Amino acid sequence: MTSFGFTAHLAPGEVLHLWQKPLVKGAGSRVSVGDAVLQGPPSDDYQMQSHIAAGGETHVTWGADTAVSVAYAFDPAHPEIRLLHAAAKTQANDHRFRLHLAPPFGWMNDPNGLIERQGQTHLFYQHYPHAHRWDTMHWGHAVSPNLVDWSHRPVFLHPRAEMLANDAKKGGAFSGTAIATPEGLRVFHTDREDGRLPEQEWQMTATSTDLLTASPSTPVIDTRPALPGFGRDLRDPFVFKGPDGLWKMLLGGADETSALVLLYQTTDPDAATGWHYAGILHREPLDRAVPAECPCLIALDGQGEGLWALVFGLVGHQTPVRGKLNPSVAAVGRFDGQVFTELARRELDFIGDCYAFQSFHWQDRPVGIAWAANWAYVLRTHDFPSCMTFARRLVWQDGALLLPLVETVQTLRQTQLTTSVDALRDGIPLPDGLAELTVDFAGADSFSLTLGHPDNPLQLTFENGVLELTGKWARPGVRGLRHMVETASPTSLTLHIDVGLIELSVDGGRLSGTKRIDTDLPFTTLSLKAADGGVANASLWQLRAAAQNQKESSHGHR
Repeated sequence: MTSFGFTAHLAPGEVLHLWQKPLVKGAGSRVSVGDAVLQGPPSDDYQMQSHIAAGGETHVTWGADTAVSVAYAFDPAHPEIRLLHAAAKTQANDHRFRLHLAPPFGWMNDPNGLIERQGQTHLFYQHYPHAHRWDTMHWGHAVSPNLVDWSHRPVFLHPRAEMLANDAKKGGAFSGTAIATPEGLRVFHTDREDGRLPEQEWQMTATSTDLLTASPSTPVIDTRPALPGFGRDLRDPFVFKGPDGLWKMLLGGADETSALVLLYQTTDPDAATGWHYAGILHREPLDRAVPAECPCLIALDGQGEGLWALVFGLVGHQTPVRGKLNPSVAAVGRFDGQVFTELARRELDFIGDCYAFQSFHWQDRPVGIAWAANWAYVLRTHDFPSCMTFARRLVWQDGALLLPLVETVQTLRQTQLTTSVDALRDGIPLPDGLAELTVDFAGADSFSLTLGHPDNPLQLTFENGVLELTGKWARPGVRGLRHMVETASPTSLTLHIDVGLIELSVDGGRLSGTKRIDTDLPFTTLSLKAADGGVANASLWQLRAAAQNQKESSHGHR
């Protein structure tokens, strides 16, 4: 009889998580773990089984009537996962995103539930464990001491079993947030099932005491507000404590003319019950109705004391002038617990591969992280490896919202390659394609920065008051798309170069730009050209890869 499997050494008490599904319609699945047998239900998709190891060398096997997608082990006392098996279609792409947080296997999108606990940042994220394509949503989980180096934890939230049992059902555990409790944390998320009546999206809550497993989710909001023309979208709960001491929840939606950010609140000190609609927090008029997504609202500090930053994405919207797709807005204003009064706004990211930004307080400062991608380029028929952006601070300075990278990103610096402006003009090789460039300009009214690449060289230019990134990213059916912004002459620039991604910060975060490049090949060279005297100082650093515990695994065999 044909069999498949792998062998792993498991310590006594280690927990094994293994995803299995039957290959025979209507039958169950069966996996042997040593002397134990994991029985799975009839299902169209993979479902997780859990096993506590007795210890020692363990043979894990299954027959031709069963498929296994992923298996990992972890010690509950030190719960970083150890990947034991990943099927070919879900294995991590080890070539890309070596500086950034990427999943240990499968698909990643929106960051969820960012929260700091005992000096560690917990970041949950939208996750499909079994392919590099969007599908029934779970929550993945990663932890970091510095917002740069990450370790992966067990999958945290699972969709309802009936969603996995039937491929005709689409949805799952969508985006949300987390708040601290004395026992651990409480998470909020959208439960979605396409076509469900009368509501396809409910807001749910669950708790966790060990920050590894969640209680069953229960509904807190299961109806839409009675607003004229309100659509079926109501999602992405962002929960926070308001200035009036009450728990607040933001949800995204739309009516016939505008994207909407809705406000809910409760007097329950545990935020578990009593949620009710309190009004429209923000209305964004558009030429067609698309929902606001992933709204977040956070109090600023320093010069911004008393102000709040509201960030949301506009999925399905294309700006009329430059053709930007799915843009995100960052507005600053006053918030009294009921009303948000906008005072200023900016594009979150002028290039746009920066979506679903979620903010939280890290070391008592407002910080946010986004998905480093854009839905405009996602095709359900193609693999789409992705990652998170670096963390960015939110700083109100001299009447503007700045988004500088957190300072811990500098811990990636390894070797200084050059400080010579002349050498940069001639071009510098980029070892491994991981680099950071910092530049101080001296009144340069134009410059060009070129990144060499075998398939997709990029050029960043500033000329006639326009900063623009050019390269190969034409999308069929989209006209007039340009990654550009009109701006005053930059005084400084920082560029981080990864395999498959670049992040740009101008004037300490006055402008931010993120671009995902669909390639496994690194950038090879960098050159910077400006008029004589236009560059005062420059430094190019080779960077180390960020720590992530996803690289080692053994794969199945016959």
